[in-house]
Amino acid sequence: MNIHIKPCLILLLAGLCLWSLSAVAGGKDHERRDHHHYKAESAMRKKAFHRGISLDEAVNRAREATRGRVLSVQELDSEYRVRLLTPDGVVKRLRIDPVTGEILR
Repeated sequence: MNIHIKPCLILLLAGLCLWSLSAVAGGKDHERRDHHHYKAESAMRKKAFHRGISLDEAVNRAREATRGRVLSVQELDSEYRVRLLTPDGVVKRLRIDPVTGEILR
């Protein structure tokens, strides 16, 4: 009976180790998927707004200003609204002028 338990324990421990490593690596993978998802969506909506900046440019400016991760984006007639999660864990909402590209806060 003892002979069968050792291989099972080894397989169980190896499986747990692999599972924990994949969970740790999965966090970065999730960020890559989020970024890819945003890029795919933004490619469909790329357009200049009244000879101003595009939605992608507005998002890039918001990212540079906060170093945050984009949570949501809205395109309104008078402004772009970008919600970001900063590295400190704070959710910020930025308003960006679509004509000038100025961050209105």
